[in-house]
Amino acid sequence: MKRRLSKFLILSLILAMLFGTVYSSAFSPYETYTYSIDGEPLKSPTAYAPSVTIDYADMNLEKFANGNSNLARLRAADMVTDEDGNVILADRDNNRVVVLNKYYSAVAVVDTYEDEYGTMQTFLEPDGVYVTNSATADGDAYLYVCDTGHARIVIFDENYNYIKTISKPESTLIDEAAFKPQAMAVDKYGRIFVVSPTCTDGVIVMSSDGDFTGFIGAQKVTYSVVEMIWKRFQTREQRENQISNIPVTYNNITVDDHGFVYVTNSNIDESKQLAAIKTKNPDYSPVKKLNSAGVEIMKRNGFFDPGGEVAVSTFSKGLGVSKIIDVAIGEYGSWSILDKTRSRIFTYDENGNLLFAFGDYGDQLGNGEQLDAITYQNIDGINYILSLDGSGTSDRITVYSPTEYCDTIMAALKSENEHKYSDSILYWEQVLTQNNNFDLAYIGIGKALYSQGKYDEAMEMLSSAYETEQYSKAFAEIRKDIIGTWLLPLLILVIALCVGLVKFLGWAKKKNKATSLKVGRKTYLEELLFVFHLSFHPFDGFWDLKHEKRGSVRGGFTILGITIIAFFYQAIGRGYIFNPRDTYSTVFVQVLAVAVPVILWCLGNWCLTTLFEGEGSFKDIFIATTYSLAPLPLFVITSTILTNVLVATEGSIVSLLVTFGYIWVALLLFFGMLVTHDYSLGKNVLITICTIVAMAVIMFVAILFSSLVMKMATFVISIITEIANRA
Repeated sequence: MKRRLSKFLILSLILAMLFGTVYSSAFSPYETYTYSIDGEPLKSPTAYAPSVTIDYADMNLEKFANGNSNLARLRAADMVTDEDGNVILADRDNNRVVVLNKYYSAVAVVDTYEDEYGTMQTFLEPDGVYVTNSATADGDAYLYVCDTGHARIVIFDENYNYIKTISKPESTLIDEAAFKPQAMAVDKYGRIFVVSPTCTDGVIVMSSDGDFTGFIGAQKVTYSVVEMIWKRFQTREQRENQISNIPVTYNNITVDDHGFVYVTNSNIDESKQLAAIKTKNPDYSPVKKLNSAGVEIMKRNGFFDPGGEVAVSTFSKGLGVSKIIDVAIGEYGSWSILDKTRSRIFTYDENGNLLFAFGDYGDQLGNGEQLDAITYQNIDGINYILSLDGSGTSDRITVYSPTEYCDTIMAALKSENEHKYSDSILYWEQVLTQNNNFDLAYIGIGKALYSQGKYDEAMEMLSSAYETEQYSKAFAEIRKDIIGTWLLPLLILVIALCVGLVKFLGWAKKKNKATSLKVGRKTYLEELLFVFHLSFHPFDGFWDLKHEKRGSVRGGFTILGITIIAFFYQAIGRGYIFNPRDTYSTVFVQVLAVAVPVILWCLGNWCLTTLFEGEGSFKDIFIATTYSLAPLPLFVITSTILTNVLVATEGSIVSLLVTFGYIWVALLLFFGMLVTHDYSLGKNVLITICTIVAMAVIMFVAILFSSLVMKMATFVISIITEIANRA
């Protein structure tokens, strides 16, 4: 009996766990995810779960409606919260400001006010609201209302009593049409930042008294190459009549506790925004972070630009790039943006790393159909996210509650900000137990281990998340210890290599001098050693190469093979800092990458020089071309070896070496063709340019021919198949 009871209890427990799991996973109507370094969405645990939706009936707006059914509903354009958790909404369609308490019940409505002249005033289509807290310079909290229809800003105290009105500043830099406040923010010093849909000069900055101080953050404007060329051919009248390429305007703004300004833009050219996702170009990012001088200072240390959706082509249901319409500041440097096209919220840390993305289009609890605003609401230490949905006959507010997963991430960020690295490791490890695909957790642990001097362990964790900057710092510390321990042996090794190189070059010089007096065919070794003379004495070298038969086809193929091997080693031998994604290439690919350009060059040059009195045969061209490659393997191999001992800040050394090698080869190739064909300098320049064009033509013809052959083969196969089916 006891055994049966035990089995029943165990079975009941298992079923409860299973059904509990199913319920939990089905609770969220959307997926929460981050992105891999390849741009693939990675599912993660739910960070914010929808808890409740508040509609106009729950807000008790009827008591302020005075029998008007329209006023019992809400049609808001913006939403913010104050330090007490109250929710303030700009009810645009009803020309009022609605105040809800932290329980989302209406406690005040501001629709009229008496100004300083004793005149009763009303709002006209207010688009934005902003509140300051007691942390401001004067210690008072204020409510700012963007009275958009009247082109002014109205300020109230914390009890919603009228203070003053700010109209268009007296400045010749702002015309009447340019000042139409749509959104605004105020920093702790009282500076006012205004976004106007009719102002293309950037964010309007004013003092607390409303005096104009300047513009910041104007959107960059660029012209394409085609546009610039076309403008050259346009008449003056055409240029004057053409629509000017003016900057797009911002649509929303907020300020963090440090006084940095976040602005959003949903009107960027889609192709430019799409390119900025991978390049992390701030000029065309839909979100910018500006300092008081208007300089863009957003940290973009994540895999992609912190501007919304990354997998636009594969994960967006044809919606295109994100249209960001709002930004809100969270805890410990985190911040969130709202993608209107997807009804999705993206949350980042202060370094631009994606913490999580959640939400979707729909009418289920937690999804949205026409989201217009988001804000954070802090109640009793819990940071909720509120979204404003304008679909339906009245707006509704959805409340998202942070889960344990989110709380753990925020606790880790808090520990990092407070330099409590031991605590941050514990929190990040807890995150990894819930989501082992979360790269930021590996980075956080790696940074903490680095601060504790555990560089080897830090490098291991950082490499798991493709983090090169911090990895480079840890590697620099390890390298410092190695150099300190092995300094003398390393110096001896470097000196020995330098002496050995000098001795070898001296021996090669003697051998080449002796070979020049030799009559008859040269040995294979002598043909290869000649590259050391040719590389430093190109005019004499290429003359002897052709007329004294100092080189050969077999020598050329050998140099070509060595060059291919050098590039293959570069593909597989680079250090982690310079190849964090561990990309590599096959020998076959390197053969194509090196041999095909060489063959195209030889063919193109031979075709032209046979028409323009060139004295070199195809064999001469091939030998001169391949012998010109001789210095390149040395630079490629040396730079590849250095990638295993250099740090990220020294990467310019690698680039410089490879660039110098290419320049050396280009000069040898140029002088080689000049001597081989006995051309003048000017004629050789012309033939070189024409050879490059000929290479492109040959490649085009080859591709066209191969395509034609494939179509013919397909046609023949289809005929044979048809005959076989009819037989």
